[in-house]
Amino acid sequence: MSGGIDTHTHLQMPFMGACSVDDFYQGTKAALAGGTTMIMDFVIPEKGESLLEAYKKWRSWADEKVCCDYALHVAVTWLGPSVMEEMGELSANEGVNSYKMFMAYKGALQLDDTELYHAFQKCRDLGAIAMVHAENGDIIAENQKKLLAGGITGPEGHLLSRPEEVEAEAVNRAITIANQVNCPLYIVHVMSKSAADIIVQKRNDGYLVFGEPIAASLGTDGTHYFNKCWRHAAGHVLSPPLRPDPSTPGHLMDLLAADGLQVTGTDNCTFNSNQKALGKDDFTKIPNGVNGIEDRMAVIWEKGVVTGKMDPCRFVAVTSTNAAKIFNIFPQKGRIAVGSDADVIVWNPNVTRTISAQTHHQAVDFNIFEANFFFFSCVMGIYRPNATSARRQVIFWLFKLSNQCIVLMQGMECHGMPMYVIARGRIVVDEGELRVCQGSGQYVPTPPMAPYVYMTMRERERQRVPPKVEREAYEGPTGDGIHMSPRKDYMNGHQGSAKGLHEQHENGNEQHFYTRGPTQSGGRNLQDSTFSISGAQIDDNLPRRSGIRVHNPPGGKASGSFW
Repeated sequence: MSGGIDTHTHLQMPFMGACSVDDFYQGTKAALAGGTTMIMDFVIPEKGESLLEAYKKWRSWADEKVCCDYALHVAVTWLGPSVMEEMGELSANEGVNSYKMFMAYKGALQLDDTELYHAFQKCRDLGAIAMVHAENGDIIAENQKKLLAGGITGPEGHLLSRPEEVEAEAVNRAITIANQVNCPLYIVHVMSKSAADIIVQKRNDGYLVFGEPIAASLGTDGTHYFNKCWRHAAGHVLSPPLRPDPSTPGHLMDLLAADGLQVTGTDNCTFNSNQKALGKDDFTKIPNGVNGIEDRMAVIWEKGVVTGKMDPCRFVAVTSTNAAKIFNIFPQKGRIAVGSDADVIVWNPNVTRTISAQTHHQAVDFNIFEANFFFFSCVMGIYRPNATSARRQVIFWLFKLSNQCIVLMQGMECHGMPMYVIARGRIVVDEGELRVCQGSGQYVPTPPMAPYVYMTMRERERQRVPPKVEREAYEGPTGDGIHMSPRKDYMNGHQGSAKGLHEQHENGNEQHFYTRGPTQSGGRNLQDSTFSISGAQIDDNLPRRSGIRVHNPPGGKASGSFW
């Protein structure tokens, strides 16, 4: 099969007071071990930092370390004339055709709706793909304050502050804004059923939007945030969070198989347990990120192909080919053909592998695809019920030495793994053994105007030109209508508008009242109104009679006493 393309990684990234432990060597080494032959990493400039300078910094980190090919997305974390100019330069000269905007991380990375509108507009003009981290950052910030004030400081607070509807609302809003400027949109790390369903609905309605679930959202769920072991719960913290509904992974896989969602990444951003402990007293300070770069292919095969939800051809599409088409590197990548890069994996579907932090090739000391088997807590004094006295003594002294919880893990068993991996014609995995070379990977430019995306967009642009109604020039009166006088004018007895109207009637200019033409016989159209806000009446110019005696008033003459 074609080698995998991981559309979403954060290697060697400074974030929330820490730096992800998988650098460009360790991360790409692990990617190759799992059958991924190309990654797409994110340049994240600080607010006020030059996009070009940040891009060059990421290139300097990656070029000397990568073991496989890579491309770069660039995040737009602030907006100004220089940012717009640099976006154009990156697309024209540096091979960047995708820009990511954050709707979360208020005060740090978040853009408001107006900024999103202009950023999307610029992406469309460049022929680039607009990407969004879709969460309502304003609501999250308020939820965080409320939870911390209520004494919730643990990892469960991360989930509680970012409920599913906060993700779904932002997805809908981002799609709406992008559609106003006719810009293709790519939703990164789709984590919930409701967010995914909105993407499917909008695609069915004709919107050009792509959805990217990640290995984490396809392979595990958010029940782990309520684990009694703090380290275990914190190890699953990422944004948007995993959802506690255990049916979520299956639902996302169903949509991925049916093309409701199109590509897969990992959002691989790994922090070890000690780094996660920066937020031991405040869940908002836990560095966000999980692993996945090595296990993505195996997890999708296990949850998609082995379960019968997708065939191997669809597996190739969602793990490589669709990404190559969207980011305009097809058929160089995502295809086995003469002229394409020789990125090939030979997959054995009959081999089983158990995922474990003890055996994976990543630098992180935790793996989210290991299920919590059972745990003991020194503080709570919980012991395994059937443990022998000697075993309990051993456990007790382990507690005393570590003063931490002990977690026994049982990893996910996957049927299928790459036996051979070939990157640019070089065998890097041979019978399951890694043979990588640091710095052997290359930067892959992603040109703008991907035909897979923009052939559709350009045609839509031609069809969506706003219609203009051609009319003859208006030559009637302007500004001479009857206006309501201010209340103080009435209080002072100044009836300016009415006075003007009386004067017009005295001069015989009664057509001022009429908005409809006369009848065929030349009479007044009785459907016309004789009402004027000024208080003037149509018959104000007629002489007034002192009184009229009526023998039978409307309703009939009263006879006898009312009571």
